[in-house]
Amino acid sequence: MDMRTKLITRRLFGIGLTTGLLAAGSAVGALAADGPVVTDCRGRRVNPGKARRIVSVGGAVTETLYALGAADRIVGVDSTSTWPEAALHDKPSVGYMRALSSEGVLALRPDLVLTMNNAGPPTALDQLMASRVPVIFVDSTPSAEAIVDRTRFIANLMQAGAEGDRLCADLSRRFETLTAWRAAHPLAQRVLFVMRMTNNRPMVAGTGTAADAVIRLTGAVNAGAAMQGYKIVDQENLIALKPDVILVMAQGSEDIRKNLLADPGFRLTSAGRSGAIISMEGERLLGLGLRTPDAALELAQKLAEMPVQTTGQPG
Repeated sequence: MDMRTKLITRRLFGIGLTTGLLAAGSAVGALAADGPVVTDCRGRRVNPGKARRIVSVGGAVTETLYALGAADRIVGVDSTSTWPEAALHDKPSVGYMRALSSEGVLALRPDLVLTMNNAGPPTALDQLMASRVPVIFVDSTPSAEAIVDRTRFIANLMQAGAEGDRLCADLSRRFETLTAWRAAHPLAQRVLFVMRMTNNRPMVAGTGTAADAVIRLTGAVNAGAAMQGYKIVDQENLIALKPDVILVMAQGSEDIRKNLLADPGFRLTSAGRSGAIISMEGERLLGLGLRTPDAALELAQKLAEMPVQTTGQPG
């Protein structure tokens, strides 16, 4: 068999595999077509069926399902599902939530895919929806109100209304604790979240991001708020952002710290002069789930303890 024939054979095999999985998904979807119809955050009316085999995409979705006692109904999770630790340890992984493979998801033979709305890529999601396996998108708006709302939405979907009420009441109580602490400890720091370094330049968080939401929950100022989404900034722009504190995920934090402290421009900022860099576990910090009130309170307390200048200007 020559090389061209091998390539064609492999391509046909891949097409056949995808088609087969989509067909299998259609059969599962047909079997699941009973129970109440729900409207997801995209306005799609979906019948979730009995949802005995759920693929959960998004750390907030997974931790909520576990808290609702639905762990035994989960057959797969994505790589952001780091809490509880048993999720990634006990369940097959379908990979990173923004790099899903429809084949990988459908291979687990789910009767429901429950996913955060910001999962991807779009082609994979389109293929999943075409499979007729019920796919329900959960609102991923980065706000305290959205966290409570999606907790209640998932609880109602799992027909666990009473437990959902308990979780939502607990969430609201802890957000109130955070609000009370903020009132007693007002913060003025300009906090800049750095996702990673790209070619020795930081990728930082603007508005519309989970990092922006968490920083705002502390009462501090997001130094990148003038930007939208995540942006890579050069030395000049980094200085102009005037960060008093740098916030990073614990995963990879040492590399970011090393690169920033070696940057002459960063050393001109308040954060650079004081070495004010806070690291926290990524999914707890950015997951916008049940742990968010506690994570935001912890961050606020760390900020309050830091004796940093708040002008962002060189002394």
